[in-house]
Amino acid sequence: WGVNANANIYRYTGDDANPWVQIPGALTDIGAAADGTVWGVNAAGDIYRYIGDQAG
Repeated sequence: WGVNANANIYRYTGDDANPWVQIPGALTDIGAAADGTVWGVNAAGDIYRYIGDQAG
């Protein structure tokens, strides 16, 4: 997982032909827990948890 300077979110696929896939939304920071749960923070400081194609 990663975010760029434009706050775009990307997920690493492990596929050499298409290693990064953009995920809808915008975050300023992102992190993954030891259990694989992905958390993110947007520019307003709101916290989100990744739950598939939606944030909640």
